[in-house]
Amino acid sequence: MSDSPSDQTPKTQPASAGGPPRPPKKTARGLGDEFPDDYFGPKVNVVNLQAQDRWQAIEELMNHLVDTHKIQSPHRDSIAESIKKRELSMSTGIGFGIGIPHASTTLVSEVVAVVGRSRKGIQFDALDSKPVHLVFLFLVPAGQFQKHVHLLANLAKSLHRQDFRDGLSDRFM
Repeated sequence: MSDSPSDQTPKTQPASAGGPPRPPKKTARGLGDEFPDDYFGPKVNVVNLQAQDRWQAIEELMNHLVDTHKIQSPHRDSIAESIKKRELSMSTGIGFGIGIPHASTTLVSEVVAVVGRSRKGIQFDALDSKPVHLVFLFLVPAGQFQKHVHLLANLAKSLHRQDFRDGLSDRFM
């Protein structure tokens, strides 16, 4: 059989706690349930980055998190410093035009995430030496090491698939 769009229509998801069946998740091509909508939500507010390098991108995303009350203003510099410290140990520009700066911190009580995009590209010192166009910044509560590793491992694994990368481009670019 062919993989026509009608063959790929998701089935209705099972009912939760005795309620009616939920409609299928609408996702961009290739993303399926793999993309962490739990952290970004179905209607992601993507930050249009003006940054020319990874440090400026992190600053812009941190400002957005403060402006949207996802982190408290007094915690901004401390959290940014944690991300920069992690970034100095090894760039999170993992290739494919994607950067995933992240940190574990006691200053958040749940996973906080934000997406930034740069149509012109950002010098991110990426593993493939190419500019980064999508930046996924994650903050994970300290003490939730398993969640942190699981989130990053799943995302990194999925990024090796062309259909997943195409789905990210469809959704965020």
